[in-house]
Amino acid sequence: MLTDIRDIIIIFGVSSSFLLLLISTVLVVNTFLKIRKLTRFIENSLQEISDIRNKVKNTIPKPVSSIIDGAITIKTVFDNLFIKNRKEKKGKENKNGK
Repeated sequence: MLTDIRDIIIIFGVSSSFLLLLISTVLVVNTFLKIRKLTRFIENSLQEISDIRNKVKNTIPKPVSSIIDGAITIKTVFDNLFIKNRKEKKGKENKNGK
């Protein structure tokens, strides 16, 4: 009687652990597939953006496109500098607050 109950518990434990392993494997594979799909979407978007930028460069006269490129470059430099300064200030505030 006890051996039968023990065998049933063992069979239930083994089958439930196998089921959990199967479910976790499916979830991990699904997650990796979603990440791969997202990276492909980002790569395609970047390619489309660069294509559009090249088309704009070709249609706009050279001096105007150079001014636009310069403005974009300056804006990104300022954004990067201010973002770094903000992060440094937050880091200092966190250190002083503790």
